[in-house]
Parts: sequence; structure tokens; C-alpha cells
Amino acid sequence: MPIFPDQYDRTPALNLLRAAEQGRIGFDQRLLRSLLARQEETLDALDKLAASPGEDAVADLTEQIFDLYRSFRTPRALPFYLELLKHSHEGVPDALVEAFVELGEAAVEPLLEAYRTAPEDDRPDVLFVLASLGVPHPELRGLIREAIEADPYEGAMCASLCGDPELLPDLRGALERLPEGGGHTHERRALVEAIEEIESRRQREEIEPFDILALYPEEAPPLFDFLAPADVLEYLDHPDPRYRAAAAASFADTEISDRVRDRLLDCARLDADAAVRGAALRGLAGRAGEPEVSHLLNDVLRDPARPAEEWTGALTALAEPGAGEEFRRFVLQAYDRAETRAAAVEAMWRTRSRRYLPQIAAALKSGDPAVAREAIYAVGVLPAEELALELVPFFQHDDLREAALFSYALAVRHETTPKSVRRLFEKIAERAGGLSGEEEEEVAHALDMRLEREGYRPMFFPEEDEFEEEDLEAPGAGPAKSEKVGRNDPCPCGSGKKYKKCCGKAE
Repeated sequence: MPIFPDQYDRTPALNLLRAAEQGRIGFDQRLLRSLLARQEETLDALDKLAASPGEDAVADLTEQIFDLYRSFRTPRALPFYLELLKHSHEGVPDALVEAFVELGEAAVEPLLEAYRTAPEDDRPDVLFVLASLGVPHPELRGLIREAIEADPYEGAMCASLCGDPELLPDLRGALERLPEGGGHTHERRALVEAIEEIESRRQREEIEPFDILALYPEEAPPLFDFLAPADVLEYLDHPDPRYRAAAAASFADTEISDRVRDRLLDCARLDADAAVRGAALRGLAGRAGEPEVSHLLNDVLRDPARPAEEWTGALTALAEPGAGEEFRRFVLQAYDRAETRAAAVEAMWRTRSRRYLPQIAAALKSGDPAVAREAIYAVGVLPAEELALELVPFFQHDDLREAALFSYALAVRHETTPKSVRRLFEKIAERAGGLSGEEEEEVAHALDMRLEREGYRPMFFPEEDEFEEEDLEAPGAGPAKSEKVGRNDPCPCGSGKKYKKCCGKAE
């Protein structure tokens, strides 16, 4: 049975976290307040969850577990933090460093033990975190001295972070031994700055108090897309209409069973809330060709007195390639009304019809983000290469950037071959001012779709068994690697060293 927000305080903390892990409840401020109010019980639950994620988990709660541990600011979090540090292959995240710093002296001995047992290539990261604590310690002092001797730049950085005055002679000695010029500018500057920093005895900057609630929405629905249909149907009886609407909408663009169809038909006809009725109509799109469903959808669409949420649910459910002139008239009517314009643009791209290009071009200039988002999707879906350049300004829009990158990669005018999409990927990254890891994946997926559209196999994310060995040996046939090389992975240059100690060092 679903766990509703008003039941959170009566539900064991571990059960709540397991339910969130299964996607059955959203990770939001309501859940967090309930967990934060019972520290010891929640910490016990976090320990169990971190040690043994559920087999039926659909959500990785690593980030949420970290945030909860950090909120409690307790040394009990150290085993979890150390495990995160151990697997931080691309540099230690600032948030993790700050979490260790917040624990101060309690983190020194565990980190020293982690340093002693870490592989040699991982020790600089552990030393960096140790130095960031700003807690003087004889063993740490010795490690920083060794670092100054072996690598003046990294040693100076650690000494500056630690702020231990006893390291000043070591820094001055390293500076004196460093040859003038000859490519040692960075080391010399780092040593000088470290000496000045320690001599000034400036007070360390305080870390901003960690506010976990600011990181999460006030309310978030369950992860309906990951739940079994039978589980989602239970939420159609939820007392909150927002839950019912989200559950009904999750069936859109999926194949639904007769049982789901019948339940959505009941919601579309009988639910007291217009938004829920509209979501149920939208969820029926996959069965729109059936007489009973088609009759209901068209009845709603032909009734102008229906609430906008309900009417647009029928509009988008009936949007499909080949929709006739009557449907086109409804789409244009919806486009003329501000409250239904976003749904109209969605219906336009769902019909895959280029006859709506004038409206889509105008929608790209809309001040309504919901309308602009649907227009961005339309450029990629059609694809409308003549409008692709109109997406570039959205690269500077935090909320629309990812959608714009995806559609731009699908639509921009460019040759589409296995070799050319590599160049296109680089051009998009350059035009976007660089890409985050998630954005790289989005662009790579879009370029794979482009290749498949032209009859080629995907390159960035090929199916596991899609490439035979002989295909890989053919000129230009190898799949592109879309993932970054990890700092601790073997360097692709073949040197045998870890990436961060070879080509990654220069980077």
C-alpha cells in the first residue's frame, strides 16, 4: 500500500527510506522533516541502507544519504564519507570535502588510516582532504613535508590549506631550491602564496551552514515511471488530486493493459478534479484508436465548455501523425489561447507535421517557459533544421538548456555519418561553452538517434551485442567513447600509468 505524507511520522524511518528507494514516495521536504525530527532512528536507518541497498531499488539514494548524514553533522557519517572518498575517481567533490571539514578533529584519525591503506595514486586526494581540515597533527605535518619535497605545487597547496606555521621552513627551503625560471613558475607562485597565507594567519573562511531543505522541493511525487502499473493504480485513489493526476499522466506514451484502460476511463469520466480528468485522458493516448476511448476523447475535444486541463488532455491524446483537418482546427484554437498554447505546441510536434512551423517558430520567442520548452522539443522531433540556430540562446537558460542541447543536436544542419557526428559533438560542446557529464550523455543520445535516423548504428551508446569483432576492425566502424576517462583509469595513451598521472595531469 502507498505511504502518504500524513503517515510519515508514524512510519519507521527505514521503511520510509526503503519506500523512497523503491520510488514509492518522492524525496521532498515533507519526508526530510519527518526524518530530521528523529535523529537516532534515522541514523540507524541510514547505516543499514548505506550498507545494504534494497534489491528492488529503482532510485540510487547515495546523494540523499550523504545529505542526511551531513545534516546531522555526526562522526557516524565517517564510514560513509570514506567510502565516497575511496570512489571519487574524478576529484573529490567540494561537498564531500566540506562534510569532512565540518567534522573537524573527529575526521583526522579515520582519514590518516585511509591514507595509509589507499593505493599510492589515490593518496594525494586523501591528503588534500586531511589538509583541508585545518587541524595540526604530527603525522599530517610529516605527510605534507613529503609532498612539498616530491611535488612543490601540490605540497604548497596542502600546506596552505592546513595553515600549520611549522611548515614554513619547509616551504621556504623548497622555494630556495627551486631553479629560477625554466618552467617552474606555477610551483614558485604556489610556494610564495602558501608562505604568505600561513604568515598572515588569516582566519579560515567559515563553511556556510548546510541547509538540506533548500536542496529539495517542498513536494515531489513518487517515481511513477519506475513502478509497476498495479502499484501506480493504487495512487488513483489518493486524497490529493496532484497525486492522482501524476499517477494518471505516467501512463501517457506507454502501452497500457485493459485494466489500466478501464481505470483511466473511470477517472476521466468521474474524478472531481479537472486536472486529474485531463491526465487520465492523456494516459489513454495509447488506446485512442479503440471506439470507447476515441468516442470519449472526441466528445471532450468538441465541447468548448470543458475546463482547459481536461480539454488539453484530450487534445494531446489525439495528436498523432495523419490527424485530419478537424483536429488541426482544434490545435490552432488552442494555440490562440494563452492557457492552452503549450499543449497546442506539444500537439503540433506529436503530429510530426511541418505545416505548423510558423507557429513553432513564434513559440520559440514566447515569454512562457512552458510554451518555449514545447517549441524546443518540436525543433528536434521534426527535425526543423531551419530553426536549429534559434535554440542557441537557450544554452544560456538554466531551465531550458538541456532540452535545447538535445534538440539542437537532433536538428542542426550537419552531415550525419559515424565520423561526422564526432566532429558535431565537439562543435556543440564548444558552442555551449562546455558540457556537464549529464549534458554530454544527452547530446550523445541525440547524435545516436540522428545516426539511426540515417540508417547507421548508434556509436556513443551501442547495444552490447551490436558490434561484431570484424565490424570493429573495419575502417571508421568503432564506437565512440562517450564517457570521460576516470582519473584512476589506465591512461588511453598506453603508457601504463593512471590517467591523472599521465595525460590527465596536463589537462
